[in-house]
Amino acid sequence: MTDRLERIIPSTPQASAAIAQSQQESPEVIGDVFSNGRVLFRIGDGVHHGAHMRPHQKQKGDPLFRPLRIYTLDPSASRLHGAIAQINIPYEPLEPGPRGAVLEVDNYDGAANTRYRQVDLDDPFLLMKDGRDPSPSDSMFHQQMCYAVCSTIYGAFRSALGRDVPWGFDTGKEHRARLRIRPHGFRGENAFYDKERGELSFGYYKGSDKATGRNLPGGWIFTCLSHDIIAHEMTHAVLDGLRAHFTHPSGPDVLAFHEAFSDLVAIFQHFGYKEVVQAAIRQSQGDLRRADLLGTLAEQFGHTTGSDRPLRTAIDVVNDYGIPSTSYQDAGAEPHRLGSVLTSAVFEAFTTIFKRKTERYLRLASDGRGILPPGELPADLKEILAKEASQLAGQFLNICIRAVDYCPPVDLRLGEYLRALLTADYDLVPDDEWGYREALVRAFRRHGVQVEG
Repeated sequence: MTDRLERIIPSTPQASAAIAQSQQESPEVIGDVFSNGRVLFRIGDGVHHGAHMRPHQKQKGDPLFRPLRIYTLDPSASRLHGAIAQINIPYEPLEPGPRGAVLEVDNYDGAANTRYRQVDLDDPFLLMKDGRDPSPSDSMFHQQMCYAVCSTIYGAFRSALGRDVPWGFDTGKEHRARLRIRPHGFRGENAFYDKERGELSFGYYKGSDKATGRNLPGGWIFTCLSHDIIAHEMTHAVLDGLRAHFTHPSGPDVLAFHEAFSDLVAIFQHFGYKEVVQAAIRQSQGDLRRADLLGTLAEQFGHTTGSDRPLRTAIDVVNDYGIPSTSYQDAGAEPHRLGSVLTSAVFEAFTTIFKRKTERYLRLASDGRGILPPGELPADLKEILAKEASQLAGQFLNICIRAVDYCPPVDLRLGEYLRALLTADYDLVPDDEWGYREALVRAFRRHGVQVEG
């Protein structure tokens, strides 16, 4: 029998591949700029603070990647759906923790008042076996999981923006350059980004006695093992470095955007794991509007906290008249519910473009009819659709991230984010051959979001 580890083929997210092969160096921060003895402008404290945070710069002889294993969804997902994947993240030397240039994992358990052993990912034995084996009960794997997912998310932002992203938290005289990650931060059904302390804190709890799905009733659930929760909270932290005032609720759309944007990054990150994408393509017959594996978030969390469904979903329900169930006018002011309007609109535009790009393959596979016969999809077709979905998701993720640079610094409205999406994409790709921008406008309009003014 072939050993399980030999069968795992690493997944390399597009952003990780770009970052790993980049020779980019961080620019030095200059001081105040003078002209004829007068100060033209000053470099703010936030910029100086950002200068202390510099990701690892690739050195000659460095490996391109560090392969590590993670849960692509959460521990309750089936291995037949690609629940465990080996991913390549950009290499950097690590101290035990792990502790790198911009991230450090804190092994302290706040609820049990205990410090667990730190994982040393540069240990020769772990290097040979690509890190710790995935396990819900291994605290050192918990540390590995958080570091791997957070590194992948930060790499996605660096790749999309073409620069290093500083942290938004202020550590005063400490000038801490690293975001602290606490896999066992507290006892509770929650996880959060703490701007004041500059850390991500993940809770753990005993699941409901009525837990559904593949979960043990009353069993321990660790939010630090949910890929979606880690990606969501990490996005909060990185977005805070791009727009520090988006944490101030100057309007209902501001916090809603924070939540929706973090959900979108987590969802599009699913498409970087080819085993998950292939399983979803097979289940949905190539229709991403029915691909729950890709479009839903934090399934284990939802199933163990009294619900029989995932925490949130980007897949909107459309009635017989083609009207989506989520609309801007009916969502109210609660950030997660209002944010779901933005999440669903962007995901709808994504599925629209996917359908446009793959119609030709469906016609070839169905003798020109465009309607596939019942049963399993041909293997080659599944592979083509999965590749198209992954590439398109990477493009949409880049569009969503780049648009943040085109947003106002305060009091963002969802319509303004639509304008930013269109402008950012037009600046990079003036010839919109597949109608990405048209799909975004139509999807936002169907959800009741329009550009004001």
